[in-house]
Amino acid sequence: MANCTQQNNKLFGGAVVLEVADGCETKPHSELDWKSLMAGTSKGMDFSPNTVTSDADDQGGFVESIVTNADISLSFDGEVRTGDKLDEYGFFKLERYFTTEIANKRQPSIWVRLDHGDNIFIGYMNITSFSWSGGTNELVTASLEFKTASSETIQIIEK
Repeated sequence: MANCTQQNNKLFGGAVVLEVADGCETKPHSELDWKSLMAGTSKGMDFSPNTVTSDADDQGGFVESIVTNADISLSFDGEVRTGDKLDEYGFFKLERYFTTEIANKRQPSIWVRLDHGDNIFIGYMNITSFSWSGGTNELVTASLEFKTASSETIQIIEK
């Protein structure tokens, strides 16, 4: 048996991890509350600014736009294995939480934290899309989308 230093039995997306924390929007959370959910294969942020325009021709003939707010969507695709260290929160716990909240006519809201580039995004978000698939092995691939549940909680912090 060879003593190889390269191992392909770990998830390659381990460098990008989606973290979540339980709690209500007003509950302050500590560093210990954050748990990794899964390793990422892709991530995306869409701010979708909402605008109004002015038809008044008082600035040289061009219609002016004003950004009034933004509809933030965070999308995350990832992988998790049964018993994976990157699944501290519990992917299937999130599935149970989501279905329980919907069945009880409550919002499926959770704290979300994503480290990306020079920034860390934090917000209390609603789960607006949740899908997963798995093959014959223990690997589950999932797609999640989150939208703002409480605008006062949105933070983008420089590392």
